Amino acid sequence: MSSDPVPTPAPRDRPRPLVLLHGLGQSPIAWQDAVSALGAGRPMTAPWMRGLKPKDPVGFDLGAAAAGVADELELHGIRRADFLGVSVGASVALRLAVERPELVGRLVLGSPLVRPSKGALRMQRLAMRLVPESKLVDAGVSRPRMLAVLDALKGFDGTESLRQVTVPVLLVVGGRDKAGIAAAQQLAALLRDSEVAVIEGAGSVLNTEAPRELADLTTRFLDADAGLDADAGEAPEADGDAPGGEVNRG
Repeated sequence: MSSDPVPTPAPRDRPRPLVLLHGLGQSPIAWQDAVSALGAGRPMTAPWMRGLKPKDPVGFDLGAAAAGVADELELHGIRRADFLGVSVGASVALRLAVERPELVGRLVLGSPLVRPSKGALRMQRLAMRLVPESKLVDAGVSRPRMLAVLDALKGFDGTESLRQVTVPVLLVVGGRDKAGIAAAQQLAALLRDSEVAVIEGAGSVLNTEAPRELADLTTRFLDADAGLDADAGEAPEADGDAPGGEVNRG
């Protein structure tokens, strides 16, 4: 009988945690359907962004929001994660990739607000003013806070910093969002490693309009990298009714 020791099986690699960053006029709960579609195989967290949480002072700064997300990851012991963001959440994820690249694995960006035109901002302000107050209250957001975000984006031009982003990026837009498609193509030309995917029939609010399609694209893109990272750190534990992740309610 051989006396050679039985080799110990290697520990099973885990996918990197996925951080979900909500869009303008949303709260983290907007990710609920997307989280269900993503399934339980990947640890997820959906934090409030600094300047958008109901108890924060009214006002928004992109750098401060990105720093707040980084602080949240460090609090959870996460050293590296993938990011799925929509609208202003996508812009915050891009800012993180520039300022804290060691934290970022892969990016999935839905309708990112990078160098929005004055006309687009004007239309968004008008649309925000037309949203019933009751709907905003149900979402956990306020009109003054959302208008403050649009004001903060007036002078924002992130195109030069995009050249510093080296991680793989998937830009996702809705087929009905013609301005978003044009913007995504412009961004793809500036990013070193990017691709564009279009969800036919969807508009610009992808995490609520097309959560399953967005989840499928995200899963395929992240799995192309196997989503594995020995330096991911501790994964956030599941919470509430969100399989595989948590949707923070603040």
